Amino acid sequence: MNWWEELRLSWEEPATWAEQLRDQIRARIQQGRLKPGQRLPSVRELARALNVHFNTVARAYRLLAREGWIRMRPGRGAFVAGTPPETWAQEALQDMARRFVEQALWLGFGEAEIRQALEEALRERVGES
Repeated sequence: MNWWEELRLSWEEPATWAEQLRDQIRARIQQGRLKPGQRLPSVRELARALNVHFNTVARAYRLLAREGWIRMRPGRGAFVAGTPPETWAQEALQDMARRFVEQALWLGFGEAEIRQALEEALRERVGES
């Protein structure tokens, strides 16, 4: 089974399919499931596998490249980059926070509930500060 066969796109999510795809590929890079230098499937190949328009995959790849997660090599494809520069990592953190808040608001949670959920998740993961 290819790693991209695990990717799932949903109409139920507030994020676009390109954003969902970006998030899932980025998560696999962060988890070490995709290694630096590893070649990603071509835009058209991944679009066919996911049954989406190739522009959706191209946009996801552009987002990943702009954030520093992948490198595009014209005529050769897309490859997982090494560790993203610190500025890209900070931007990625801000992007994840924005999407978390958007999704929580979309689910009907208020500001206090969102803060509490985040603080509890941090305590569980990193302990009391």
